[in-house]
Amino acid sequence: MDERTRRRVLIAGGLTAAVVIGIGGAVVWAGTGSAPHPEPGSQATGASTPAMASPSTVAQAFATAFTDGNAAKAAAATDAEPVAAAAVTKSLAGMSGAKYRVQLGAVPPVAGDATTTSIPADVTWSLPSGDPWKYRTTFEMKRDDRQWRVHWTSALLHPKLGDGQTLAYLPQSGDGALLDRAGTPVPTDTGAYAAAVMPGVRTAVGSLNGSPGWKVVGVDAADAPVTTLEEMAAVVTKSATLTLDKAVQDAAQAAVDGVPQEAAIVALDTKSGEILAVAQNAPASATGPVALGYLHEPGSTFKMVTAAAAVESGAVGIDTPVECPGEATIGTRRIPNEGKFDLGTVPLRKAFAQSCNTTFGKLSADLPAGALTSTALQFGIGADFTIAGITTNTGKVPPAQDVAERVEDGIGQGKVQTTPFGMALAAATVANGGATPVPQLIREIPTVKNTDLPGLPAAAAQALRPMMREVVTSGTATGLAPFGQVSGKTGTAQFGDGTGAHGWFVGYRGTMAFAVLVVNGGSSKAAVAVSGTFLGAL
Repeated sequence: MDERTRRRVLIAGGLTAAVVIGIGGAVVWAGTGSAPHPEPGSQATGASTPAMASPSTVAQAFATAFTDGNAAKAAAATDAEPVAAAAVTKSLAGMSGAKYRVQLGAVPPVAGDATTTSIPADVTWSLPSGDPWKYRTTFEMKRDDRQWRVHWTSALLHPKLGDGQTLAYLPQSGDGALLDRAGTPVPTDTGAYAAAVMPGVRTAVGSLNGSPGWKVVGVDAADAPVTTLEEMAAVVTKSATLTLDKAVQDAAQAAVDGVPQEAAIVALDTKSGEILAVAQNAPASATGPVALGYLHEPGSTFKMVTAAAAVESGAVGIDTPVECPGEATIGTRRIPNEGKFDLGTVPLRKAFAQSCNTTFGKLSADLPAGALTSTALQFGIGADFTIAGITTNTGKVPPAQDVAERVEDGIGQGKVQTTPFGMALAAATVANGGATPVPQLIREIPTVKNTDLPGLPAAAAQALRPMMREVVTSGTATGLAPFGQVSGKTGTAQFGDGTGAHGWFVGYRGTMAFAVLVVNGGSSKAAVAVSGTFLGAL
């Protein structure tokens, strides 16, 4: 035995099997003592001359290594080892979770001096989805320096791949999405975004799960898909679009989170009624749906309704002189202004801006018993809606039984109660020229109006707009003057034994109407401060 050939002899059961491994590790023959006939394309010139591995043996070596995920070993069977190693490695990574199998076809006859041949190959991938992907390719074989090699091109991986391309499996989701009004996916963590509405929203839209699909693509060196080789299209279920505006929602949430008492903000688009934000802080959430459902006395914010009713009755206009004494006895009810301030005789617009209880107590006393009830409905207060995803309450304004009740109701005390949702709708009605918008949260599911919305007469809305602007420019909410064209009404609403008070601000800026409530905030100043934080963030 010379140095160029090593023989391993195994004795088993009295039979001798020999494997002769020539230089380079090529299998020459294996059997029970005699060499087999040479395969097509191989050579056997005698026991002293080692034969080269046949084309099918080399092709099978590539296929086996690829199946085993051994990129280096597969590449060693090619005529472009570094390039092949990189491409096979990348394809195995791109097809992670898939299993590769190949069935080589018959080798055509090859002349002894031939340097090329082709071997058909049927490839099957078992994809991560469980689907089989089958195609036929060709192993082009080349002989060089007495060795057969698999000729490397990207087409060895798939016949439609171009130079430098590799394989990648891309799962395709069939799930729909819950989107905000900008088309951005809504966070799945309901504790972090619009917690007051998300549980109901997810119930309303139901399952958004569809049937997934997949693609196998050819990708370039930058992993960008170039060619779709096979595809099973996903069956995409519906998506749902919330009307929430992330910037408005985030600003509202941050504003109420800075308050130790229960606090809530609701914001609406004045034209469409789409709900832009529903925010309440942890103390409010511990109590319940403060923003949308729990009723509280609206205090002086309700003077919007009283003023509209008085204007509609023809009793006053915005410049009509009215009395604003520090306190007054009206019927059997004696009411004071805050701190008993006394303005004397002033235009209605100034009495509104300075929130004169004595003025508006007198105006409401002179109205018919059901006037405030019907006028409140013109603002949307008392209306009922079925809004997909949320349960809402706009408020209640029962007809007053006597003058004393009308006096209390006219300044937002007594039996009048409402919600931030209801007051935001009232502000939107004024901003919208008197037409009450229909609130909506999920665009794909229209809101059902369970109450006719008469709307506010345009003349009354036109009268209120400058009065509400004056509240900010020279009245009780001048702290909001730096935040643009803000119009609104403040409210301090006593409750219980009268020692506690809720703070309110209700208003609009541009096409956004909003209401802020600070439960037991002491006065409207608390709500004005929260409103400033909210508007300032926008």
